[in-house]
Amino acid sequence: MDNRTEEDVFILNAFSDQGRLRILLFLIFLIIYLATVVGNILIILLSKLDCNLHTPMYFFLSNLSFMDICYTNTTIPKMLLIILLKHSAISPAACAAQLFCFLSLAASESSLLAFMAYDRYVAICNPLRYTSIMNKAVCLQMAAGTWIIGCIYGAIHTVTTFRLHFCGSKVLDHYFCDIPPLLKISCNDTFFVEATVFVPLLITGQEVNPHTNMPGEN
Repeated sequence: MDNRTEEDVFILNAFSDQGRLRILLFLIFLIIYLATVVGNILIILLSKLDCNLHTPMYFFLSNLSFMDICYTNTTIPKMLLIILLKHSAISPAACAAQLFCFLSLAASESSLLAFMAYDRYVAICNPLRYTSIMNKAVCLQMAAGTWIIGCIYGAIHTVTTFRLHFCGSKVLDHYFCDIPPLLKISCNDTFFVEATVFVPLLITGQEVNPHTNMPGEN
């Protein structure tokens, strides 16, 4: 790789020292990846083919399965390339796109789970009015809302993160482009970016690990 190429790309440093374990890791993650994708596809097909499952809950479940497929494809294929072919370089544009998709889908899934909880609340507390409250139009609006919320969330954090300047080493100690490893190699003050990420998490009561700066990891 020439100097210009090294300056223009990020290096994902995950699994760089696994040696002979690469093939084993590749097979394990490939099996998990295929099982995840196939399982979610089967859920979507079953929900569409069985008329008894044409209900709001299974409509949301199908959307959740589709999001899981997209979510998995955002990070795992690149990780498999890193493990098998040591193809760890990623351009800034691809890194930004991966970060946007990852954050958008994460926020969309969280929103969808909240809507699914509301659906169960209506079913339990207002069973006689359930079909009128959770009608097709409302379900479609909720589903669209999850994607809109996710895209807004992803766009905000992707733009604020990539407005930073990255100096020195562009090696990311991760297997995909995420905010914490990008902040570590930034030569700007990252207080604002960190605040926009973690203040909402603290308000909603989610746990933040101080060692990795990743929400929800123990």
